Amino acid sequence: METILLMIAIDFHEQARREVARLDRSCTELKAAGVDCDLIDRRLVAAREVERRLRDDMLRCPTKYIENAVAKVVHLRRTFKQDDATSEASER
Repeated sequence: METILLMIAIDFHEQARREVARLDRSCTELKAAGVDCDLIDRRLVAAREVERRLRDDMLRCPTKYIENAVAKVVHLRRTFKQDDATSEASER
């Protein structure tokens, strides 16, 4: 049961990250086109809060087994790499 709950938490967190990325991309494209995107900005703030809460929930999931701890580490590592790639791309 622990493994299933952890996998669900990881999946929810990944979905939330994709939503944040999608909204961020949309807002950037609209701003570049000179379109006002206040509603998307507000939705992006809410999506970031949801992503943060889901990340915290995933981190709080108990891990009795080494496989589950490894799954958390792999997920976090992938998340950090994506964040690094995103920040490097935006700096260019």
